[in-house]
Amino acid sequence: MNARPDLLHLSPEALAQAANAGVVKRAQRELQGGYRPQWVLAPDGTLEATFSDGIRTRWPAATPLQQVVCSCGATSVCRHRIILALAYREAASDDVDVELASPGQASDEQLARVIPASLLAKAALARDGGLAIDIRRRASGELCDTARLPSATVRFWAGAAIEAARCDCLAKAACEHVALGVWAFRQADAQEPAAPAARIRLGQAGDALALDTAPWLALAEALIRHGVTAGAAPMAQALSQAMDAARAVKAAWLEHLLQDLERWGASYAARSALYDAGEGVALLAELSLRLRAGVLPGNARAVLGIGQGAETELDRLRLICLGARTSRDGETRRTRLMLADADTGTALALVKEWSVPATEFEREGALRASVRLAPGVLLESLAQGQLLATQARRLADGTIKLAGSRSSQNSVLPQVPDWSLLGPPLRYDSVQALAARQQAQPTAQVLPRHAARSFVVFTPQSLEQLAYDPDSQSIVAVLRDASDEAVIVRRVHQSHARHALDALAAALAGDNGPVRYVAGLLHWAGGLPVIEPWAVACNTIVVPDFAAGTGALGKTPLGVVPGEALDPISIALRALRDVLAALLHHGTAQLPLSWQQDCAQAVRGLAGQSLHTLARQLQTLGEAALAARANPANVSVAPLLLDLAALAQLHEDAQVVAGLEQRADFVMPSP
Repeated sequence: MNARPDLLHLSPEALAQAANAGVVKRAQRELQGGYRPQWVLAPDGTLEATFSDGIRTRWPAATPLQQVVCSCGATSVCRHRIILALAYREAASDDVDVELASPGQASDEQLARVIPASLLAKAALARDGGLAIDIRRRASGELCDTARLPSATVRFWAGAAIEAARCDCLAKAACEHVALGVWAFRQADAQEPAAPAARIRLGQAGDALALDTAPWLALAEALIRHGVTAGAAPMAQALSQAMDAARAVKAAWLEHLLQDLERWGASYAARSALYDAGEGVALLAELSLRLRAGVLPGNARAVLGIGQGAETELDRLRLICLGARTSRDGETRRTRLMLADADTGTALALVKEWSVPATEFEREGALRASVRLAPGVLLESLAQGQLLATQARRLADGTIKLAGSRSSQNSVLPQVPDWSLLGPPLRYDSVQALAARQQAQPTAQVLPRHAARSFVVFTPQSLEQLAYDPDSQSIVAVLRDASDEAVIVRRVHQSHARHALDALAAALAGDNGPVRYVAGLLHWAGGLPVIEPWAVACNTIVVPDFAAGTGALGKTPLGVVPGEALDPISIALRALRDVLAALLHHGTAQLPLSWQQDCAQAVRGLAGQSLHTLARQLQTLGEAALAARANPANVSVAPLLLDLAALAQLHEDAQVVAGLEQRADFVMPSP
């Protein structure tokens, strides 16, 4: 009965990814009602089935579900194929629990039988160019062995029987992404056979990438010389040349980084409330790290995004919303919704900009209720619901664009507050697992850029403390996992989301039932995980930014929400970042007299913590900056600043990892 291992593991969840949940549920009902096929299994593995109404289905071995022949004439995956798969699996129930072979054991001959030669050649080209793929085995908590590529996610429901593999791209199966996933698992089987999860770099190391860094150095030099305060004009030519250089080598991550740098400068010119001088330091640190790491053998594709496709057309999707967050910049609002593909657990971000005229501020909620994301899709409805979408496109950075030609392509449905099917790298239920994720990838600046990189869903065991601090206008809660380790949930009041803290207090206090999940952005403070909540799932899903007032905040106990305690090394690193931020803000031409004193004090602070290399580099940078102010034509500061910003970032990441290794408990101070 085990002649067709590819069918043994086609569970309802796997079939739903290949077809849709409605067809699978109908097939299950009809199967239970007695609509069962009679089948014969040929020696070559072909399954010939006949239904009572004369419908015939023929399923050859090594054939994806989409290519199975059925006489019903359906243009897509029909219920007869689903019923046949379920019936065969039911009859072979004794074999279903047989251990699956790793997808990496699929041979090249299997790949050639299942995947067209043109797509195999496309996959080989991507592999040889160098590609980073995250593989996760069943032992990691995934429903099946899974390969997460930058542009697609592949589920290997039947392990090495790759004809049962499902991809979320438009092809659905037997695509180039399946081949890349097989090669990634093959390499993981050889290098890390026992690891539940691993990041695999495909491709030959080959020679290091020859990359002319002059355009990017020129951009950094122009920024340092003139500063953000000089406006866009002095840097326009350098920025344009740097962008052209990134596009010339098809370095997607460098191109996106430069766009962020341009937006950062424009935010000051527009006197935006979102402008932060420190963001420029972070962007230059990322530029330096990517340029350094990307030219190493085998790193160009993963670190620089070279050859990364601009977008991927996706198959039919069921996207569940995990929360939303709105930022305000004058009259402009920018809402980010975090969505998860229910079939693959892949996180995607949907971004919408809208506006509230100054005279309509009191009606912000009513205006938001009318904002459309696509025909038939209202922003407020999706924030607490789920989306059935067709012809959507996934961009390289993990954002998604919905089809906008007609309303039939997208429909919004209510959502049940159950995210249990999600797993890593999105949902976690222990602090230890969160810490392991951070330790495995401590420096985000050399990872593929992704809009949902720091977003997590956490499943707590209990809620221990809840308090409101009127001084900081913030609410904080202490959640506990099964090992009694603490996760801090913290949110600060913002005027454009006036009822957010009230709704959050009600949700965390249990007014809507026990807290099942908290979803939001994660960062680490002193070894403790801190989540800024975008949604809380109880008996209902509460999205604080979109919620109405409840009065719960007035009943919340008062407390003192402590600031994030910094160790002496982190304090010295923050002072260094502040000095660099001031340099980028003013530029060497307009450096205030106090900057030299701040720089000298930061040097002493670094030396006092035995960070002597950083201290020496900052002192050298300070001297060069003062010399450039006097003689800008003959002094180059950019290489010094880029080196220092990158090294400071690595030290900051190391401090986070060090904090994880000495995690302490958290106790809320008494008011």
